[in-house]
Amino acid sequence: MSPVWPLFVLTCSSCFDLILGSHELTNVAYSKSVTLSSALDNCPGSKAVNGLFGDYAHTHMEKSPWLRIDLAARYRIHEIEIFARNDGHGHQLHDFDVKVGEEKYDMHLCGHFTGTAYNGQRIAIWCPHNTVGRYVQVQIVSGSKNWMTPAEILVWGVHVY
Repeated sequence: MSPVWPLFVLTCSSCFDLILGSHELTNVAYSKSVTLSSALDNCPGSKAVNGLFGDYAHTHMEKSPWLRIDLAARYRIHEIEIFARNDGHGHQLHDFDVKVGEEKYDMHLCGHFTGTAYNGQRIAIWCPHNTVGRYVQVQIVSGSKNWMTPAEILVWGVHVY
């Protein structure tokens, strides 16, 4: 007979309390203003932060399309989750940089994803400790004919007063 081992589960909320000092992480990108490098009429940037994973933002074909979220305040950013489309076009999300900054033209690299996303893939980018910013930008950095088409982007952070 196999031994029975007790199961201990450490919830993420307690991990976050240790890292961020008793502040609860929230999705600070939800319903915030989004700018795309270009946009199709029926797929604006707002679809990337509306909480719905069945629709998506969509740029025109470009060399290095980007999406920038204005969080409207300063946040300590812990993690950024980018979800690929789940309708057969997840591959359009590939080889991208994620940057965070307090000014939209002075951004710092938070992380990079190399390769091609699969349909519905969740890509987690963990920012360096004490990353603070108002803007989050995702930009494809490889290839010459690309679309930026994320289904959803979640930015987990804590307001900085």
